[in-house]
Amino acid sequence: MNDLIRKNDEILLELKNVKKYYDISNSFLKNKSYLKAVDDISLRVRKGETIGIVGESGCGKSTLGNLIMQMLPLTEGQILFEGEDMSNLSANQLRKKRLDFQMIFQDPFSSLNPRMKVLDIIAEPLRTYRIAKGEELENKVYSLMDLVGLNKSQAYRYPHEFSGGQRQRIGIARALALNPKLIVCDEPISALDVSIQAQILNLLSNLQKKLGLTYIFIGHGIPAVKYISDRIAVMYMGKIVEIADKNEIVKNPKHPYTEALLSAIPVPDPKLRGNKKQTVIEGDVPNPVNPPSGCRFHTRCLYAEEKCKREEPQMKRLHSYHQFACHYPINHQGGKEFENGTA
Repeated sequence: MNDLIRKNDEILLELKNVKKYYDISNSFLKNKSYLKAVDDISLRVRKGETIGIVGESGCGKSTLGNLIMQMLPLTEGQILFEGEDMSNLSANQLRKKRLDFQMIFQDPFSSLNPRMKVLDIIAEPLRTYRIAKGEELENKVYSLMDLVGLNKSQAYRYPHEFSGGQRQRIGIARALALNPKLIVCDEPISALDVSIQAQILNLLSNLQKKLGLTYIFIGHGIPAVKYISDRIAVMYMGKIVEIADKNEIVKNPKHPYTEALLSAIPVPDPKLRGNKKQTVIEGDVPNPVNPPSGCRFHTRCLYAEEKCKREEPQMKRLHSYHQFACHYPINHQGGKEFENGTA
């Protein structure tokens, strides 16, 4: 199991061997081929925590978020929400279940209907589920706007009249309208200016504390993900290659890919930049239709050896809060630490 859970933890979401393959077979050539966007991921999410998911573009992290949201059908595996298998639900049962999980999208402009006023955008889920109407509905919308830092006087404006940060606040208010337990944040700050990113991260953090929310936070950059997350899972070519407590994974990465991602973080102080070790990943990401044998990262890894080409590494446990999939894990200075077994 690719996660780190204690005995008394309350599990809100559980993924069991989740796979999403896209059939791209060529009927003319009569060959079967699949793009393996998500390939055998198991993960458990505790109630009230934030799990950050990081990786390069195309690693499958957004696809994983869409699978959790039931926006895409599974190829294999199970997704359990509060112990209930989502794939076994009828359309009507799933519709009712959607009250408990919502999504914040990457682009705060295209995710909002340009022909609808803010009040109607935020009120739409409340109307759909017939939770409120009339004056009660308006007051509910005003309350949600206030919660995310918007003024109720803005309720009758259109999305194009707002800045990027304000649009994302509208999207967050809409996601909160049904009082969900889980929110999937699909790169919610990547389209925003750096100064606005910090405001949205602080808003999400404060809302989590106030409302007891659980987040799955998908992002490219480790610093932003680390700021809001309790644990960080690193994805590469459809698989989780390392998962740990956020401070542990930054201070003591074990997978070479994690080390490379950390080395790409810029150092603000010019005096310290020369002392930072750079780990450069050579080559391009392999074709997910025909992934490398053994470890999928071995074609770009500085420490790869023959075993890496032959055998796919299984998850090893370093501590109760740190797991990784690597035959030759590194220490925080780089270099081999051990070959076999679980530390």
